Amino acid sequence: MNKLRIAVFGGGYWGKNLIKNFSDSGKGEVKIVCDLNQEVLKDTISQFPFLEATSDFNKVLKDQQIDCVAIATPPSLHYPVAKEALLAKKHTWVEKPLAMQIKEGEELVHLARKEGLVLFVDETFLYDPALKLVKEMVDAEKVGNVYHLLFQRLGMGRVRCDSNVWWNSAPHDISILRYLIPYQVKNICLKNFCYLQKDIEDVAWASLEFDDGISACINLSWFYPLSTASVTVIGSKGAIHYEGRFQARKVSIYKFNLGSPPEKKVNGVPSPNIIPINATLEEEITAFGNLTPLEIACQHFLECIEDKKEPISSGQNSLKVLHLLETGEISNQKGGIPVTIPRGN
Repeated sequence: MNKLRIAVFGGGYWGKNLIKNFSDSGKGEVKIVCDLNQEVLKDTISQFPFLEATSDFNKVLKDQQIDCVAIATPPSLHYPVAKEALLAKKHTWVEKPLAMQIKEGEELVHLARKEGLVLFVDETFLYDPALKLVKEMVDAEKVGNVYHLLFQRLGMGRVRCDSNVWWNSAPHDISILRYLIPYQVKNICLKNFCYLQKDIEDVAWASLEFDDGISACINLSWFYPLSTASVTVIGSKGAIHYEGRFQARKVSIYKFNLGSPPEKKVNGVPSPNIIPINATLEEEITAFGNLTPLEIACQHFLECIEDKKEPISSGQNSLKVLHLLETGEISNQKGGIPVTIPRGN
């Protein structure tokens, strides 16, 4: 089968990553990069001289030789660019989040379904074999019943000037949360903070509660001296810690040693007045193959087009992520109070 021909909208940091990974996939051939910034185009072409460069968005959409487009623009442009791409009957890859409003995401999903096109959302970590291993452990009750999950996506650098840390970073963590814990979220509360720029939050704290009592916290920051992209799953018997940064990927499994509550009281006070507990590192796994999650995601997108199948991170599946992002934003606007999630979302 001939290679699928791809246009990339956005030649910045992530756009360049997409060009490289699609070009190396063996299934796709990047033909055009489109960006309004001439300096960005010049820099992109210097790295990928085989590309055609243009600032004419409509020219790309009218090109019948282009099978699919990959959108790596700022988040506010995801919806309008993806809509026009789908109307032009191009299979569409959208950098997360799918859109900035749930009604926009629903419209994109409807368009893709109507035209029989693949709509793929780049929730990259869902394609990490290390996270798949964590999912298998959770499902097998490796650490017993799940009680709590802590997400930390912290670091410095790449501070966005067009959208906040919640809409840029939380899509990864919410998609991972929904992947690991496929139960109904009861409510979410979010509080964002601005330190580096006025009106663009760079720190966010969110807490989520599930119907069955499982809780989760998401801590995001662009203003933190140490880098991590981690998830810790706390269970009744132990914990699983996942570090998602590719250069530092690992999965650590801990066993809890929990003592018994005191059986007697002295003058009404439990004696001894403590429950002993400690954690033992049982296993640490660092070998997950040589492919990056993005390489796997790019291959999966192209395979879904060839085989006419639904992606793992399809637009339809990503709507639930978008619901939580939007509801979290409502909570933040109300001062961080919990906001109930409608059933089914």
